[in-house]
Amino acid sequence: MPAKKLQNKNLVELLEEYWREIVKGIPKTDDSGSATNLKDANTLIYKWKSFSRTLDDFSCEITNLSKANSSKLLHTLFRSKVGQKISVVQMKLSPKTVRERGKINISLTINQETGKANVFLNSKIGLQWHNFTHVSVENIPNLDIDGTLENIRAFTEKYREYKEGAEKIVEQKKLEMEKQRKLAEMASKSIETIVPQLMAQTGYEWNLESEYKNFGTGGVPGRYILRIKMKKRRMIEITLNRNNFTNKIPEILNVAKQIEQLLEQAPYAVNIVNYGTDIRWIKGTEYEKK
Repeated sequence: MPAKKLQNKNLVELLEEYWREIVKGIPKTDDSGSATNLKDANTLIYKWKSFSRTLDDFSCEITNLSKANSSKLLHTLFRSKVGQKISVVQMKLSPKTVRERGKINISLTINQETGKANVFLNSKIGLQWHNFTHVSVENIPNLDIDGTLENIRAFTEKYREYKEGAEKIVEQKKLEMEKQRKLAEMASKSIETIVPQLMAQTGYEWNLESEYKNFGTGGVPGRYILRIKMKKRRMIEITLNRNNFTNKIPEILNVAKQIEQLLEQAPYAVNIVNYGTDIRWIKGTEYEKK
């Protein structure tokens, strides 16, 4: 997996992307009109029960969700209008072994009023505590139930392979995080060593303050703020972090001298700050037109 993706996405996002690609291939559609009538509950349940007996490592639970859940919840889950009749049956599969049972489940639900189907997958593989990945393919029309069941069978047979793939992503993310932590430590030590050595050679009074992410105080600082005292109770601030310190440090003294000269020329105190996107700027010519 590309290092940039490992850096920019958290573990849950990486795993969701991984499982989504797998789940997308499970539902199979049939536009010929010869597919099984999904609105016939008895036929569906018979097929599902027969199918579940052929699985080796996964158990199957068939539920009438319209009886097990409130109508309001069903309308929320299946994006139906409140008051519209809704009857949903679900086939949920999970590993038979106790050790694996809570790690993953995959379910096929069918709204018998619309004939549309959903495939859901929940996984805790590689995650701790309350974290889990949830992916789905929803509102599938013209579902080929036989073809979809065979794809579900293929999923159960390849489960160990898929699980290893997810665990590999977890390991890659851990290695990347450790790599980034070490790089951050190296950058932090460089800033804390080089900046004092540089400023000690000048006549400026200065202060180097570390800032941590999320207002914390442990680990590696997220950035440093170098404050340099100017005349007339003024100062400048230069932000340094692991991504910019190699470019900024060589220019610190040059920048300080230029700003000091500018402040000496200014007839009164001014603030030079960064601005956001919420300010509407007016050009001089626009004002004259008014």
